[in-house]
Amino acid sequence: IGELLKDPEICKKAPAVFQFVITKGPSDATASWVVDGKAGEVREGTAAKADCTLTLSDADFVLMVSGKLPAQRAFMMGKLKIAGNMGVAQKFAVISSKLTKGQTSKL
Repeated sequence: IGELLKDPEICKKAPAVFQFVITKGPSDATASWVVDGKAGEVREGTAAKADCTLTLSDADFVLMVSGKLPAQRAFMMGKLKIAGNMGVAQKFAVISSKLTKGQTSKL
């Protein structure tokens, strides 16, 4: 994802700060990541002010960014929780669609 955000065209299409809370990781750990489309960066931690927060399990996150679980379906199934601006959350699809087209993630 970090490599994709170096592309100014992607940042123009998704100019938002996405806070991800990834649950059920190794040893049942929870991790927080910030995908900042405004600054073009990805970092571990918590955003001072996120436009939206997306919470899902580690396994479902992998499925979502690999294109095997559409975000809308994950949301409808209760696997993806969204807090904040829903319209902004939908802009993450711009980034994740690039991942599923053969791009690699360094997240």
